[in-house]
Amino acid sequence: MREINFSADEIVNALLKISEREKVCFLDSCAVNYLDSHLLIAGINPLETVQITNENSSDTLEFLDEKLSNKNAACIFTISYDFGLRLENIEPRPKPFPNFPEPDVFLAVFDCLLIHEYNENKTFLTGNENKFEEFETLITTHSKSSTNAANSSKPIITSNFTRENYLATIEKIKEFIRRGDTYQTNLTQQIRAQLPANLTAQEIFRHLRTNHPASFAAFIRRDADFVVSISPERFFNVQCSKSKVQSRLISMSPIKGTRPRGKTEQEDLNLKNELVKSVKDRAENVMIVDLIRNDIGRICKFGSVSVEKLCDLETHPTLFHLVSTVEGELRENIRFSDIIKAVFPCGSITGAPKIRTMRIIEELETVPRGLSMGAIGYSIPNSRFQIPNSKFKIPDAETLSSQLSTLQYFDLSVAIRTMVVRGREAIFNVGGGIVIDSDAGDEYDETLTKACALLTALGAED
Repeated sequence: MREINFSADEIVNALLKISEREKVCFLDSCAVNYLDSHLLIAGINPLETVQITNENSSDTLEFLDEKLSNKNAACIFTISYDFGLRLENIEPRPKPFPNFPEPDVFLAVFDCLLIHEYNENKTFLTGNENKFEEFETLITTHSKSSTNAANSSKPIITSNFTRENYLATIEKIKEFIRRGDTYQTNLTQQIRAQLPANLTAQEIFRHLRTNHPASFAAFIRRDADFVVSISPERFFNVQCSKSKVQSRLISMSPIKGTRPRGKTEQEDLNLKNELVKSVKDRAENVMIVDLIRNDIGRICKFGSVSVEKLCDLETHPTLFHLVSTVEGELRENIRFSDIIKAVFPCGSITGAPKIRTMRIIEELETVPRGLSMGAIGYSIPNSRFQIPNSKFKIPDAETLSSQLSTLQYFDLSVAIRTMVVRGREAIFNVGGGIVIDSDAGDEYDETLTKACALLTALGAED
């Protein structure tokens, strides 16, 4: 591992400039130190990239296990929400709206990574030492690059739902609830933006990172498009136990319950109190906690699953959220594919019970979700890469049993507040959990609250 002298802003500026010509993938906690999300992790010019859309989900999972078990390579990847339909053998129904192609899985493989540690403001190169000079030169060359001119044109914004249709669909969900088919259903609307000529994915991310920083942000150049994410929600991470070296822990932190930030301290206080005292929001959160306890119970040792936090109020730059954390100790020989089969997609963006509710979502939503509500993450092997100053640092291989000597560190976010930019079009979904006492108008307004940061970055009117 080599330390290099660059600030986080210089690194991001360089990476965005390089991404105009080269494949670049980075995940950025944006100095929002939340759930130990204190890193920026970046790769340039991957050894390979793969996009998979396979009718047989088992083949895709086997491929992921193979790639993510490589002890000499790190991976950054995206997983489409619609891959979850394949996992559960849910047949997508024909939809009248135009499709926006999204692979089930995109994966980029790197043997060298740049890691910036926000807590101490230090930057390191790790992995293949033969690439350190090339990586450092690229960052040096582009770190002072100027940004593009400000955009004055407005995008054309459309949604697959009108307000009236969204409200009517909520009433259909309530009927499913009365029939006992579901207790909570996450309903999303899909927003599309036709972008003005000089608005790029790089400028969109730069605006979001500056004005709406998030603990699980991401920028990924894929084969034919860009992923821009400011997700505040961790899906799951896997790490070694701090007390038992021979064990692995999985942790999930679902978000349920949202309020916007106020314009004054008093408004902030009022909105925080409103959220904390909301019986409805707390009930939504507890439902999903129960679902997640059941999900990870399928892959964890008996009696090891616990709720570490329940309905904690979390303050983010533009929103308040209620967040819970569920942890468990993985059973021996559990692979990445086993985890995905047990927990994907995240219950916070489906509802409960999961599989029946996913079928209801497929019946009611008029377009595929694509990457929105899926996952974005990385895998770093213990054997070759180091995570500087990490609270969850993986022990050296010699301290582990032979079974865990090739242990991977996994960290995934839920792909909310996440858009895909392809050509001159951007697409993303926003939604919320519908329960029997939901006020339909309030639920629709909440989707717009969640969309506000992304729409502002696109230059849309307030």
